[in-house]
Amino acid sequence: MSREIVLLVLLILVAYRATRLVVRDTFPPVLWARDRLAGGWRKLTEAERDRYYATSEKSELIKQWEINKNDLTQRYIRRVSWSPHWLAELITCPWCASAYVSGALVLITDCVIGIQWPWLMGGAVWAGASLIASRPSA
Repeated sequence: MSREIVLLVLLILVAYRATRLVVRDTFPPVLWARDRLAGGWRKLTEAERDRYYATSEKSELIKQWEINKNDLTQRYIRRVSWSPHWLAELITCPWCASAYVSGALVLITDCVIGIQWPWLMGGAVWAGASLIASRPSA
């Protein structure tokens, strides 16, 4: 296999994982930033679910967390006042997030090791990463 094909496959896989981190993962610092910038309804994390079922003051947590009373697996987060609506879409959409993640990865790779056709490579990485990222996860 040529160097460019191996590099393309590696960039697609790294862009997919970085996109997954931005869009879906519950890694606490990333989840905190995504909650503040995007807001809205999201599933409870395992730690939040454990805390909810372990406490005796469930009504207090429901007030504090704004849990959907019909579905106790959903929590509403208010985003910060300066965060625009379009930013929430960019952070929560796998296709959108893979675009800027792929662009940043290709730019960094081009600056560090050089790529023959960075604009074509950027489009290919975006296409591959977004197709993988938009698949429903199990």
